[in-house]
Amino acid sequence: MTFAMPSPGPASEVRVVELSRPPGALWEQGLVALWFLVTFIPFPRDELLLYPLALAFAGCVALRYRQMIPSALRCWPLLLIPGLTAFSMFWSPVPSQALRLGIMMILTLAIALYISVRLTPRQIIRSAFAACAVSVFIALPELNSLDDEVGLYPQKNIFANRMMLAMVMATGIALDRGQPVLLRLAAAPFIPLTLFMIVRAQSATALLLATGSLLVLAIVWLFWSKLSRIRHLRTFVVTVLAALGLTGLLLFFNLPNNSLVQDVLFALGKDATLTGRTELWEAAERISAERPWLGVGAEGFWQPWVGEAETILDWSYKRPGSKFSFHSAYYEVLVHLGLVGLAFIIVQVGWVTLNAALGWVRRQAMPQSVLLVIAATTVATTFTESTLYGVFNLGVILFYVTGISAISEKQRKSRVLVAMPPSAGAPAGVYAE
Repeated sequence: MTFAMPSPGPASEVRVVELSRPPGALWEQGLVALWFLVTFIPFPRDELLLYPLALAFAGCVALRYRQMIPSALRCWPLLLIPGLTAFSMFWSPVPSQALRLGIMMILTLAIALYISVRLTPRQIIRSAFAACAVSVFIALPELNSLDDEVGLYPQKNIFANRMMLAMVMATGIALDRGQPVLLRLAAAPFIPLTLFMIVRAQSATALLLATGSLLVLAIVWLFWSKLSRIRHLRTFVVTVLAALGLTGLLLFFNLPNNSLVQDVLFALGKDATLTGRTELWEAAERISAERPWLGVGAEGFWQPWVGEAETILDWSYKRPGSKFSFHSAYYEVLVHLGLVGLAFIIVQVGWVTLNAALGWVRRQAMPQSVLLVIAATTVATTFTESTLYGVFNLGVILFYVTGISAISEKQRKSRVLVAMPPSAGAPAGVYAE
């Protein structure tokens, strides 16, 4: 973009001023909050609202394509899995479903791109919290049906993971000094409420991640901002913590007769097979060995006519023909897209995590801390859940947002030369978040 600047007069000086795009409009925040709500809560006939909203976002992306292109070009690693998924129509037994899934993945990325470019991190968290708050109230009656596998959340793990996400958002709002006071007060009660719901769901992974997330955000709020008063103190603290963590891991793996993992699982009411997940992973390895490089093709395994799929459903106590997963994003991709797909998803996860971490390093405020926690918890769940290999899911969208938002925030600000009187303040058009 070219700026035509007047020649500075004798009483003027040329300053370097940082100009920013304005934050997202209120209607955009409302649209994003509605999208988050629809992708957060499963309900009958949700496609009647889901698809029109997706088309609305697609239209918004097309109208603002000039703003989208710079970030989109830098997000090319995120297109590897969607592109391979769509291309797998040439060897998938259900080519139309494979192509549809690939297109839906691309649309999911486009929506995440629009949210990241148009909204600031603080606005994104605010919109997500609005959706999560509504979902918590809707999910309260589900507590009595979790053991029966009925209702909106037929799987306790899905319920617990979504309540964990709601807890992170509530904590991020309550501890963020940049949020309105009334909103912070309204968010605070959701923290113990969602923790109780996670405990009720008896999900060990969600409980551990929720506790760790709460601890990390509390430390950032209480101590991290104060450490910046002493030069290089933050770097020193991070180095010491990393050294202590590596030392602890080395000691842990070198202990004789180490049964700590089994003891922790027993205390949480889980067995050493992680509720049968290890058996699923062994089955995935056997199946992928038959077609190792490109897999069976997207949507090509969990079909009623696939005998191995029906066998897995039988010993997993699932209804014949039901949609299931290998409870690992990596094994899911390995079976459907082979070793090529596995390499692609590792690159994708690494790219998002790296950019989320760099975004936090550049600005270590509460919104960036929340996004980094979301990225970390999502990566942790990829080992035990297949959600990342999916579409139109709030957790997946927010994971993409954590990486894309870091790039968008860096590009949001531009430095220009402005001629103004020496006593003048910042010109109009400068926005701060």
